[in-house]
Amino acid sequence: MAKLNKKIYKSICVKNNCQTVVNTKLCKIMVAPFDELPTDAQRLLSYFLHKAPDISSVHSMKIIPGLHAELFRQMVESRHFYYQKFCWFNAPIKKELEKGHLYGDELCLKCKRFVCKKEKRNKEQSQETELDCFLRHIRNAIAHGRVFYLHAGNRVHFVFEDVNKSKNISARIICIKADLMHWKKVLDNPKNYL
Repeated sequence: MAKLNKKIYKSICVKNNCQTVVNTKLCKIMVAPFDELPTDAQRLLSYFLHKAPDISSVHSMKIIPGLHAELFRQMVESRHFYYQKFCWFNAPIKKELEKGHLYGDELCLKCKRFVCKKEKRNKEQSQETELDCFLRHIRNAIAHGRVFYLHAGNRVHFVFEDVNKSKNISARIICIKADLMHWKKVLDNPKNYL
């Protein structure tokens, strides 16, 4: 787990009217993505690790620059995320994680939400898009084994956690398997690529 004080932090649900908060200990649902998950989940994670656009992989293609905002809008539109936040690279993320009820060792997985920190770039580089930021953090979480998985009834929950070089959290994303499938469908269109 990323650096947290020794005290166990419990998060409440992000929806104020949610009466069914069930906190899940992240340490109990951490998985080795390609050893412990069902085959269909492994295939999805393999896509986001190797083939999703604009990530650091030889199998990844580049998206037409003007499409980033539209593709990200399509990815999250109607997916019912209760909290979405992108932070600048130098912003203190703990405050944003707390606002999104994403800080701590125990989280409610019922409400989908995310906080992602953008990458620091030099003056010659263009600013990181929200789409690239989001996909980079998912890829890093999978590559570094920071994937949490819970099959609860008819829902399959995922938590992706990325950390920076100082071992501080730089992103947490709570979603369900259906979101990953939807995102892959949006991104998997050949017309989107250079």
